[in-house]
Amino acid sequence: MIRVLIADDQLLFRSMLKEMLTKDSEIEIVASCANGEEAVAECLRHRPNIALMDSEMPYKGGIEALSEIKEILPNTKVAILTTFEGDENIKTAITLGADGYLIKEMTPNALILAVKSIYNNMFLLHRGALETLQDALLFSQKSKDQKLEIDDMVFDATDISIMKLIVKGKSNKDIASALNYSEGTIKNKVSRILSVTGLSDRTEISVFSINNGII
Repeated sequence: MIRVLIADDQLLFRSMLKEMLTKDSEIEIVASCANGEEAVAECLRHRPNIALMDSEMPYKGGIEALSEIKEILPNTKVAILTTFEGDENIKTAITLGADGYLIKEMTPNALILAVKSIYNNMFLLHRGALETLQDALLFSQKSKDQKLEIDDMVFDATDISIMKLIVKGKSNKDIASALNYSEGTIKNKVSRILSVTGLSDRTEISVFSINNGII
């Protein structure tokens, strides 16, 4: 059973979301919240597998709540819901460890599939969100009308594994544990990836990896 928490300031949307998701026998809604403060408290209480949160809510939005939830409950996956494909919060959410960034206009079947995919450790970005990220990123080694291609780079198997885990929002400590390296070694390897690609941060590594089919 996939235990899901819903957080959105619109009661009608929360009710619709609950109705959509519970049509699948593998999904259980354990809590429904109106803002990020409630979401953090209910996550502590129910420890859901996945928290689905609106990016913008009163008192505390989904982005702020994401940061707190990931700090206190690192095993709870968090997906941000938004109405706008061009939401400027996308990069921030990924940097903070979001496991997905979804558009509210998804069909019921697509949303159920997204929840199950995130539960099974897949990182999901709605196509519109990915396009927003691609448009926002400028890569220093190429002109603005070009994209970096993986064929231009030299990566070993460990580099590829690290990049896959970065896409999933894993920290250097998590990656070190998963790959049986020291945290310092992983930090050095991430620095090398940034240097080779000319990227500036882990979010850009994630987008580069998605663009080049590394995930």
